[in-house]
Amino acid sequence: MGEAAAINSAAPVGVYITRPEFSERMSALTSNVRQVENDVVNIKSKQDTQQETLNKILDVVQKQGSFKNSLIAGFSGLGGGIAAGTVYLLHWLTQ
Repeated sequence: MGEAAAINSAAPVGVYITRPEFSERMSALTSNVRQVENDVVNIKSKQDTQQETLNKILDVVQKQGSFKNSLIAGFSGLGGGIAAGTVYLLHWLTQ
């Protein structure tokens, strides 16, 4: 085992011993954090833009959707189901 280096009592207080590999890792980490922060800002702005677009689409759909249109769509679906059932029944009867 190596011996611990003796601390020189003549060294002024507040002088920090740094190692270059730690500062390189720290600067790399800091740059990675900055990149992540930039990505988050970009994602947030894109989400805000998409939310605005969706709100506009929803407004248009709500303006177009009336009770009359809902009834027409519902009964046309019901009519399609009845027609499909009739065709299936006729096919089953002719077998």
